[in-house]
Amino acid sequence: MFGVIKAIPRGASRMPLTAKKGHNFYKGTGSGAMGRHTKNGGYLVDWNKVRTFVVPDLENFTLGPYVSRKTPIVMKKSATN
Repeated sequence: MFGVIKAIPRGASRMPLTAKKGHNFYKGTGSGAMGRHTKNGGYLVDWNKVRTFVVPDLENFTLGPYVSRKTPIVMKKSATN
């Protein structure tokens, strides 16, 4: 236990690692560039980089939601009671 306590002041911290902490570390947010900045301060969207989501046709879809058919129906109580 004393070895761990001695090591903490040398640089190991118990704080979350952010971009401002750590040497040469950039965490990012997982988002990518969807275009580029212009020299006048604007932003041009490159529509080839924009994410599109393909949704399948769900008509006549036989599967139900991830809820058991045995789940009891619970009625909400109104706020006036």
